[in-house]
Amino acid sequence: MSSHKLYFAVRVPDKVKKQVSKIPKHYQKAVYLALKDLESKPFQGKKLEDKLKNKYSVRIGVYRILYEIYKKELIILVISVGHRKDIYRRK
Repeated sequence: MSSHKLYFAVRVPDKVKKQVSKIPKHYQKAVYLALKDLESKPFQGKKLEDKLKNKYSVRIGVYRILYEIYKKELIILVISVGHRKDIYRRK
C-alpha cells in the first residue's frame, strides 16, 4: 500500500496578497507559514456554516484565513485574510 502524501496547490489572488500586506508584519509571516502548512493539511481549518458553507477558516491570533478546498483539482483557493471582527462579514 502506497503512503504518498497529497499536496494541494495554494492559490492566493492578488487582492488577498494586498489584504495580507496591510496586517502587522509578525502576523504576515504567520499567515504565510499557515498557508504553506495548508499544502499538506488542507482540512486543518474550521469548517464554516450558513452563508460560508463549504469554506474553511484558519486562526492566526486575531486574524483569519478563509479558503475553499477543491479536492479533485488539489487546489486551495484563499478567499480572504483579515481581522476576525471583519472577515466573516465580507463574503
